[in-house]
Amino acid sequence: MSDIISRRDFLFYGGATIAGVTLGELGRRQLARADERAAAWRPRGVETWATSVCRECAAGCGVRARLADDVPVKLEGNPLCPIGRGRLCAKGQAALESYFDPDRLVGPARQAGSRSAPRWERVSWDAGCRLLASQLGGHGADVIAFAFDEHGPLADAWSHFWSSLGARLVWTHGATAERLTPAVAALTGAKACPLFDLERATHVLSFGAPLVEDWLSPVWTQRSFGRFRRTAGRPRGRLVQVDARQSLTARKADESLILSAEQQIVLAYAIASVLLRENRVNRTAIDAIGGDLAAFENAIVARYSPDDSAAATGVPVVTILRMARELTATPQPLVTVATDAPRPLVDATLALNALIGAIDHPGGLFGKIVNGAERSADAATVLGDIAAGRIRPRVVAFHDAAALRSVHAPPDPSTYLASVPFIVSFSPYLDESCAVADLVLPLDTPLESWHAVVPAPAIGGETIALARPAVARRLESRDLGSILRAVARAVGGDALTAFPWSSSEGIVREEVARLQRLRRGGLYSEAYEMDWLEQLERGGWWVGDATSDRDFITSALEKGGWIDPYFEPGLLSQSAREQGGLNFPVPPAIHGIPLAAARDEERAVGTTGQADAPPANEGFPLRLTVFTPAVVSLAGNQNVPGLFELLGQPEGLPWRPWVEVGHETAARFRIANGETVQIESPSGRIHAVAVLVEGLPEGTVSMAFVPASSAEARWTRTIDADVRRLCGADGFSTPCHVRIARL
Repeated sequence: MSDIISRRDFLFYGGATIAGVTLGELGRRQLARADERAAAWRPRGVETWATSVCRECAAGCGVRARLADDVPVKLEGNPLCPIGRGRLCAKGQAALESYFDPDRLVGPARQAGSRSAPRWERVSWDAGCRLLASQLGGHGADVIAFAFDEHGPLADAWSHFWSSLGARLVWTHGATAERLTPAVAALTGAKACPLFDLERATHVLSFGAPLVEDWLSPVWTQRSFGRFRRTAGRPRGRLVQVDARQSLTARKADESLILSAEQQIVLAYAIASVLLRENRVNRTAIDAIGGDLAAFENAIVARYSPDDSAAATGVPVVTILRMARELTATPQPLVTVATDAPRPLVDATLALNALIGAIDHPGGLFGKIVNGAERSADAATVLGDIAAGRIRPRVVAFHDAAALRSVHAPPDPSTYLASVPFIVSFSPYLDESCAVADLVLPLDTPLESWHAVVPAPAIGGETIALARPAVARRLESRDLGSILRAVARAVGGDALTAFPWSSSEGIVREEVARLQRLRRGGLYSEAYEMDWLEQLERGGWWVGDATSDRDFITSALEKGGWIDPYFEPGLLSQSAREQGGLNFPVPPAIHGIPLAAARDEERAVGTTGQADAPPANEGFPLRLTVFTPAVVSLAGNQNVPGLFELLGQPEGLPWRPWVEVGHETAARFRIANGETVQIESPSGRIHAVAVLVEGLPEGTVSMAFVPASSAEARWTRTIDADVRRLCGADGFSTPCHVRIARL
């Protein structure tokens, strides 16, 4: 395909496109005709299949690409992948469109004008890499490298390169179990990611966890949820969802309660109080682990009486009592929580799991050690520091646009990054990082890439997804390894020593060779074969997958990955015993946040036990809840029209913002369903379509977060309403208060 398109052709295509650096409509038509000519000699379309890895989030699901005459036409899940087992989510299915994106970057380019008046010039790869090297030389301490938080050899190679220069590595954390690791460590002493055994649970009490939307590893969660709901030989699992809005999970739950985050903390501890008051805790399991349960019990019982908790949440006492009793009346209860929940709520839910005996119990909570360096530097925090002038980097590198799409990142990066002298983007797409860059060095898209990715923690054992490129490189992009090697060669010194690989292929093949030397685990296979492998390993046996190194590498890349399914539960209990028992959290007192409308006086639960929170801004009586739709891409390409129709927005209009309003609030402000309204805060305003929903408490409204883009990609540029404009300098770390008015 691409080998018959000359560099001169690409320059011609670029001359008629956006900023001269993207494929554009003309280039896409020309390239499509070239594809047609390349396959014209065949009497009929020849179907083949190739293995790849989905990179739209950190889950690392296996992909099978259907090719017609070597052109990808459909993506399906890899049935051998232990995470997806042949399934993909909507973002994974739509990833094919990124390969055909008409606004993909044609090749490397530099900014010849200014960021405010851009004028792009195409450059050769050698010139682009030398330009980046000249900016990096001697400025390591003033360099910040942003990337989406993934694990594996390719991510490690990215870290090695920038660390050798003395640069600061910053990560955009996904909605994975790793976010909950600090809370797990505080309770049990184990620096481990929690594994929620949703599949075998019989009763789930969920605090904001989007189980049927985008929680942890989305496809794995949805498969597990299906088994939780319908498994032969046992009753249907019961789900109680406590959420800040009428989410899809709340709609599918057997029972749902709509409460603010602060009220959810009260409810969680109120349920714990009932369990302790009525002696419904699993004291046998707790005594086996150890810990000062008596002190925790005294604090809980004293601070969270059913009456006070009911007043703070608006949940009747009888409901609180019933929820607590139902939780312990089932053999395998489980409490789940959203990964972005406030730390006090996470602490409360983990403590509940300890009280009901769910730790290291089937259908409960397990722990898994994730190998790799700790990545505490958060992208949104660092971008906030840049915006406030607290740090002044000389060079900023964006592996992708994930950092600029975080709900906690400041909006409009073109303003707060204007003071950075040099910015480089490695994204293959015309996205937010490209829009603020001085140099673009586009990577291959996932279908064109080599893969060695450690999936986000979801299942026991050790897993790594592996694949070679499923399709030929379409444009003048390159793989990460070859780009960093070229820059390292130009910089020289420690950078060249720290990056010995010539390409991503070398990194992946080196990893596969390492896996073969481990003499454990095996390649992706059918479920029954994987179960048999685990039984063999438990008995001390292991049989290799191939007779030669070459056969092993070939099979690994064709099957899509390697897994050691052996998993020994008990990590959390053992670690807790070693530290002297469970370290229960100190529950905050009920104060500082307004109560439900059922009570006149204003009381609430604080998140740290400190001074009362300030009242809502006068004139802005409504509290705003923000959520991110499951089909919004925070890590991959956002310029995908196939996802536009799945947002759930009113009237079927792509990316049109909407605000969810309860019927009481709508009546109070005389707002009709489908009416265009204005949402205003002290920091900004947004026009949106009002959607009336059941169950949303009076005094609250809810809006979707769809990050606005300053890029010129044809679909993303239609996004003109970003809820981050309403949050102010503090972001959503503090409650955001707004008012609503008819237009």
